[in-house]
Amino acid sequence: MDVRIINPFLNATREVLSTMASTNAVVGKPFLKKDDTAYGDVSGIIGITGDALGSMAISFTESCICRIAGQMLGETISEVSDDVLDAVGELTNMISGAARRGIEKDGLSVYAAIPSVIHGKNHQLNHILKTPSIVIPFSTEQGNFVLDVCIRRSEESEKKEEGYQVMNVRTQVQKQAAAPVGAEGPGTSPVVPPPAPSQPPRPAPAAEGAPDAPPAKSVASMTEAERIDHMKKALSEMVKARNHIFQELRDKPFMAVEQRKAYKKKLPFLDEKIKRLKLDMQALEMLTKLSQDDLDNPTITRHYQHYGPKDKS
Repeated sequence: MDVRIINPFLNATREVLSTMASTNAVVGKPFLKKDDTAYGDVSGIIGITGDALGSMAISFTESCICRIAGQMLGETISEVSDDVLDAVGELTNMISGAARRGIEKDGLSVYAAIPSVIHGKNHQLNHILKTPSIVIPFSTEQGNFVLDVCIRRSEESEKKEEGYQVMNVRTQVQKQAAAPVGAEGPGTSPVVPPPAPSQPPRPAPAAEGAPDAPPAKSVASMTEAERIDHMKKALSEMVKARNHIFQELRDKPFMAVEQRKAYKKKLPFLDEKIKRLKLDMQALEMLTKLSQDDLDNPTITRHYQHYGPKDKS
């Protein structure tokens, strides 16, 4: 097997674990594996075809993947669940995608299938190629896992779409260098950070001789009705921003840990701003309903708790 094909998978594994689970994966000494036994309890495997042919698997112990999945989701997970199995499929897909981008830098074209996830003690991994695979062990604070790679350069006759049930799906092009690693398999959306807030367009220069546009009103110079309308628009924008964060957290359970932390930190801030804005609006709306006489001569309704000793008699 060509190290120019194997090394991209090694580098991709470290990159994806660091980005998605804030996990530092330390590489151990690779060795050859001549049978189909998996070195773990939960495995993800994915087929590769094109200029490179074979398959890649990643195998975790149950305790290790539960901790890693917990890092990805920002919660404590004690046993293998559907969320954990989904995390394994997601990691397999992302590692494959990042590795294929590295392989394609050497001018090769590679494609990938949909990953499969296997769970169970002493399960087997059936690679596409019936040759020994290279096993690369990794150690992390969450536990140990292995990358199991069995890939070689393809012969011309092997470069076909229908072979080995591998779909010719182009590697997702990463348009932003700073974006987290994306998933490239069909049915899986790439992890993309939310778009930066767009800047308001600059006003076009006024035509010669045209009257200048009136300057925007400051909040202090607005009437009560204008201020209420202004606050309603601000409230609508804040609610949209909060709902967007809720949507992102619900739809992208495997987003980068730092992004998830930033979202969770921002939610209480938005909730407090929304609460304060609603109270200010209620106060302003109440004031607009009062007459000038009500403001100049306020009537204070007394309650029995405010009565003095003489009043009680």
